[in-house]
Amino acid sequence: MGTSTWHRSPARPEWDAVRELYAGPQPDPREVVRRIVQALEPQTRERMKAPAVITSLGVLLEGSRRVAEHGIANTLAGMGVGPEPGALQMAAGLRARAEELTVAGEWASRFGDIALDALGTTAMAIATLQDSGVGLLDVPLSVVESNFASFDRDGRQHEVAATFVGHDLDRVFRHFIARDVADYIGGAGVPTVGHASQLEDAAARCCREGLTSLDLTAWAGPLAQAASLEPAERVVALAPVLAAGIDAGLSVLGGASGA
Repeated sequence: MGTSTWHRSPARPEWDAVRELYAGPQPDPREVVRRIVQALEPQTRERMKAPAVITSLGVLLEGSRRVAEHGIANTLAGMGVGPEPGALQMAAGLRARAEELTVAGEWASRFGDIALDALGTTAMAIATLQDSGVGLLDVPLSVVESNFASFDRDGRQHEVAATFVGHDLDRVFRHFIARDVADYIGGAGVPTVGHASQLEDAAARCCREGLTSLDLTAWAGPLAQAASLEPAERVVALAPVLAAGIDAGLSVLGGASGA
């Protein structure tokens, strides 16, 4: 398991087109993202939709349902984590829950590990929705509860799914860049380690911001039912939902043009 960068991108012309951006001056993160989408092999696209990734999405929906039905304090206690700071504890509890289910289902994969990071950042984004100006450590538990519960109570599970897809692709593209860009540190495009980190951050931001309008309303039914299903059943039910989200997201990002 893990997101090791020891394995470089395939030696194919499409990936060479990505790597040439790292070698040239001032690589445009939007163009890096676009070329990566064009370079993705069908097998890689399928691995991005693996059961472990679906499990992280399912746990987010399950968490929203539990908070709506049992409150934030009981939900956190049930996941074996403390009540404060609520935003971080909710993210940690959900991640531990997803890890547990992934191990039990024998679904571990590299993209599953990446999805766990996305699960954590999505959970923190949800927790701070109504208090964006407050630091993570200071978000009141009542706000975390209100934010998580509202998605289930208001039938907005499709918004949870769309947010997760944006954060997942953020992390996936960080991975794709990190596994190659180290070879170009010291060159014109990536003079320092700091520049490499800035490129990863900028590309990830392109992913999140580019998908803010991702609409998964058509999948509202399966998403609303998912929290009530057993983990294995949930993976089957949410597989087409995640696939639709990932495909739509890649389509949007693949159409981005460089400056």
